Amino acid sequence: MRKCAHLVFLFSWLAFPTAVSAQNVFYGERVPDDSKLALFFDKDGFPYPDYAISDSSMTRAYGSLFTWFMQHNEAFIELSAQHELFPERIDKEAIFRLRDSITAGNIRRINERSSDFPAVAFYVHGFRKQFIARQSGVTSVEEFRLLEANLKTYGKPQALEIEVYWDGTYDCCFSMNHKRNKALFELYETAAGYARAVGLGLRPVIAGVKSDQIQVISHSLGARVVTSALFGQEVEASAVPAQKTVSICLLAPAIDGHETFLSWNERGVSFQPGEKDNYRLLIVYNENDFVLRKKDPKTGLFGPGTHRYGETSLGCNYRKEAVKLKAYFEKHYPGSEMVLVDKSALGKAHSFRVYSEGSNLEEVSDFLWKGGN
Repeated sequence: MRKCAHLVFLFSWLAFPTAVSAQNVFYGERVPDDSKLALFFDKDGFPYPDYAISDSSMTRAYGSLFTWFMQHNEAFIELSAQHELFPERIDKEAIFRLRDSITAGNIRRINERSSDFPAVAFYVHGFRKQFIARQSGVTSVEEFRLLEANLKTYGKPQALEIEVYWDGTYDCCFSMNHKRNKALFELYETAAGYARAVGLGLRPVIAGVKSDQIQVISHSLGARVVTSALFGQEVEASAVPAQKTVSICLLAPAIDGHETFLSWNERGVSFQPGEKDNYRLLIVYNENDFVLRKKDPKTGLFGPGTHRYGETSLGCNYRKEAVKLKAYFEKHYPGSEMVLVDKSALGKAHSFRVYSEGSNLEEVSDFLWKGGN
């Protein structure tokens, strides 16, 4: 009987309502806002165009803009013409040319403003973030607002801020139903695959920015987007950023440490022994983060752990994963600055908004601007 009680507790962690079916997160119905610079990606890392695309039609396209274009030929021809592209047929090559044109337009918009700022900053949200509030929880939009407001409290220069929205999937919610919770863990694995593709879609944008200083802040599974964008994975197919300083801050990264960073130097460039790297890395971890530990928040005993349903060991320093990574950097990447910040005092919290309260981002702010001096 006692064992059954523990199991019931495990699957009522958050006491939310029962789940609806798993879904992609779409951005085709967004209202344009010229006051903010933002990038929007589908699950394949394809950038959303400035074109109205209904959520219902994206559902029929399985969350894929490529599939949507194949299903909506007239819209594709119209949008291509807006980009001064006039394909003779609608195929993979034609759709990829449109993708590259959309990407070039995003880079152009950023560079039109970047000269007015000492740095360009990219912010990347994590898993299970709604764009438009429909269920309980904080949207990606709200999280970015909290982050940006908090960073302004430290008296540092103002960066040109780019919000990166991606299909991190959404499904509600944890409950007492074991099968439903298992589906959410499996959904995380799906989102991790999307994150890698989105990173490759983001890579040419960051690389194309005309600024000596690039800053990148991610939360949770957003770290998978960032690491995919900045090193490794098909380096020859897309140049990685080569600005003077690229400062990377991973907040509670939902990734592993060792395997991810084996390809840290895979950027299409070679480093001489002792040569200073233009990349700098800061990892903010929380050993008590119950989401990354994948354990119940009450006892910490029940749940699949950091290695099942996607690696999450780095952000909670499981078995000293973060500490071991720093030692690995010191031995194998001596020219790369790597800093650890322990935020275990935050308790079991994982939410982006927790890091955007009080002075919790002070070390992040100091790190970002120290690199530009």
